[in-house]
Amino acid sequence: MFEGSKKAAPLVTRLIAVAAVPVLSLLALSLTPHPTDSDASAAYVEPAEPAAGDVTVLASEVFLTNASAQLLSRESGDLELAAGQSVTVGYQDSLVSAVSQEETVAELLARLEIQPSPLEMVSVSSQEDGVTITIDSELVFYENVSSVEEHEVIYQYNSQKPDWYESVIQEGSNGEYTEVYEVIYQDGAETSRHLVDVVDSDPVPTIIEKGTIANFANNGDKVTNISANADGSGTLTLENGEVLTYREARTMRGTAYTAGEGKVGTVTATGTTVRPGVVAVDRNTLPLGTKVYVVSNDGAYTYGFAIAEDTGVRGNIIDLYMNSYDECIQFGVRDCTVYILD
Repeated sequence: MFEGSKKAAPLVTRLIAVAAVPVLSLLALSLTPHPTDSDASAAYVEPAEPAAGDVTVLASEVFLTNASAQLLSRESGDLELAAGQSVTVGYQDSLVSAVSQEETVAELLARLEIQPSPLEMVSVSSQEDGVTITIDSELVFYENVSSVEEHEVIYQYNSQKPDWYESVIQEGSNGEYTEVYEVIYQDGAETSRHLVDVVDSDPVPTIIEKGTIANFANNGDKVTNISANADGSGTLTLENGEVLTYREARTMRGTAYTAGEGKVGTVTATGTTVRPGVVAVDRNTLPLGTKVYVVSNDGAYTYGFAIAEDTGVRGNIIDLYMNSYDECIQFGVRDCTVYILD
């Protein structure tokens, strides 16, 4: 049985921007006035992981994205270079080399007596071998506009597991619809925007298996403490801290059986599949569906938690299902304490 526990959330729209220059993956767009020309505009582009301290964002209108090209913030800033960096400036078909001081990009260009025109833009690339600054009148980058659809959480209920049991059997992921636009800036202004690609992925639900049996545990769950009351009832404390209650502790003759021996099949009298954690009983002695915890009185064997789902014995006998004939032989016949759970 499946049940969706959460409706798909409203679509969340986000803006993504990435430079078209191959070595660049972090985009910053600034409208900072040039130190000598208040009408100038500049576009700064920075990689996702520059060497520590190489480039620092300062103040003015700056658009920043992360390594996945997702827009992180729009804040005030210029770009400051760390001292001692090798810098190459490409401008008007020539290259100028320099070593940076602790200064902004604008201050470096002023020191080199390079003055971009009001219509030119500046791109900054921080690489392992230094910083490259390119001044041009055109910049091409890609802007991704995405809508995210959150995935559902679906519960798959298991009637053979305790109600506190939960296990993730499939990790989910959100769906995403993305339109990719090529954007061209020329002379400090956006001049072109074209839809060049669409990427669409469906959400994948998270599926969680959840038990439904109250006051029960899995066959192999360890009991760390058994406490008895004066009236014969008591509690069983599990290793995980869960506390189960029992109404009676009864001594029964324990035997063992497995499928494939004699006329024993793989389907119980209640229609379930035989497995460790299934016991056969006389329904007049112990009703079918009764939840029990079984240990041998000699202290040598703990069968664990089980449900009376099968028949085939008579009287005060509890027949424990085991995976192999050898296990049955090893167990033999033993007196057992059967804790009958509420």
